[in-house]
Amino acid sequence: MQATPTEVSGPTFDQLADLCLRYGCFQSPSLFHGVLTAQLCVAQAPLRTHWVALLSQLLGTEVAQLSAQDQQLALEWLDATQDQLGSSQLDFEPLLPDDLYELEERFTALIKWIQGFTKAFQAAQVEMKQLSQEAQEGLEDLQRILAASGEQVFDGEDNERDMMELVEFVRLLALMLFTELHPEAPQVMTPTGSAAPGGEGRLH
Repeated sequence: MQATPTEVSGPTFDQLADLCLRYGCFQSPSLFHGVLTAQLCVAQAPLRTHWVALLSQLLGTEVAQLSAQDQQLALEWLDATQDQLGSSQLDFEPLLPDDLYELEERFTALIKWIQGFTKAFQAAQVEMKQLSQEAQEGLEDLQRILAASGEQVFDGEDNERDMMELVEFVRLLALMLFTELHPEAPQVMTPTGSAAPGGEGRLH
């Protein structure tokens, strides 16, 4: 499956960037999508009201100040992400700018996504014993990616390939964590290539 960000159902990166700007927020939608993905990975109950309130907070405003259209956009974003995480098609992708953006901009957005995801996942205080060793190591790898992000140099095709590999790693890890914390979901391959516990699913 292609590792680069693809167009999926639900709001696009640019639509969500416009949402941020409407409320004077200059943060990346990728960070918010990382938060949303982590919330969905750990949630055992519907998140709709909670997500609208949390997104309002992230935007620096209040729910009452969000237009009905923007609240609907937030819910469409939630529904699309949840559908992708739970889909047997394994079509989840971290929300990133498309290939029209420079590599450095896409890499920065990926780092923002990882920051949002790791912070929200840690805040949920998931018991690590619930997770496989591969999942725990994957979370540790995210921290290493963040620690090394300032050393990245953008100077050729090797960097584009590295970016694709990082996106694929993040994508698979999110799917694996969702699967492990929601055993009824389709099983996926782990970022290291083995099947997540309880399943023999493969990516094609």
